[in-house]
Amino acid sequence: MKLKEIRNDDNIKQVPSLIKWTGSKRSQARKISKFFPEFKRYFEPFLGGGSVMYYASERSADGCIASDLYAPLIDLWVLIKKNPKIVIDNYSEQWKNLSAELDSLYENKVSKKGVLPEYFYLVRDRFNKLQDPLDLNFIMRTCVNGIVRFNRLGEFNNSFHLSRKGMTPDNFSSIINQWSSRIQNIDFLSCDYEESISCAKKGDFVYLDPPYARSKNRYIDDLDINRFFDALTKLNSRGVNWALSFDGSRGSKDLSYEVPKDLYKSKIMILSGKSAVNKVLNGPVEDVHESLYLNYSKD
Repeated sequence: MKLKEIRNDDNIKQVPSLIKWTGSKRSQARKISKFFPEFKRYFEPFLGGGSVMYYASERSADGCIASDLYAPLIDLWVLIKKNPKIVIDNYSEQWKNLSAELDSLYENKVSKKGVLPEYFYLVRDRFNKLQDPLDLNFIMRTCVNGIVRFNRLGEFNNSFHLSRKGMTPDNFSSIINQWSSRIQNIDFLSCDYEESISCAKKGDFVYLDPPYARSKNRYIDDLDINRFFDALTKLNSRGVNWALSFDGSRGSKDLSYEVPKDLYKSKIMILSGKSAVNKVLNGPVEDVHESLYLNYSKD
């Protein structure tokens, strides 16, 4: 097993900011993708914000299968692929509704007295009842620091970001169109990770970015570690190459998990930046390193 550290190149252009999701790999997606081997089909069974997929999709000769257990998220991806205009128009309308309310609050000088815009919370409540992917898109873009957070009931519960209105419709439209053209060769599925990778075979490649070991996730059940490692064993037995983002470190705190050494051939540590969650919670801002496990040799 090889262990080495890779630092981010801050001059590398990042993936266009589309879907902000917990555990996003946007800051290191290109660095991660450079360690991928040649492949025919690409699989990403814990999709989230899809930053790594952005680079991998252009290298896939036989298409891609991207999946996530959270159905509203996959519904949003499908809309971005098939009908980006609906996503653009809906965001523009909702952004204007929010802006009009904020302008009124500012004019009446009540926003600084703790009065929050009702529109954001109306949309958040509506999403928690109806699970409309367009509402999910809007609240992700206008909540505090774009941090996706759910309560014990699986309800989106992050608050409105008081200091900004969210991305302007013009910028959002540009990003949606960039992404839509990029993902036309991708099939999106809402299903369990084992189901989505069951057809992967030798020559295909799987990138896995599950909820990290020991993390608490409230829109899905906690990851069954033994079941997950068994799924990796099955990929190995079929000769399928995979890469896994699974643990890491924050500052001096070691957050690594004991991944069975017979599952992989090398482990790489990638500097992903500063701890955004700690910053939001007024904690110490620390360097975050994330691991990348490979079941193949890549020098």
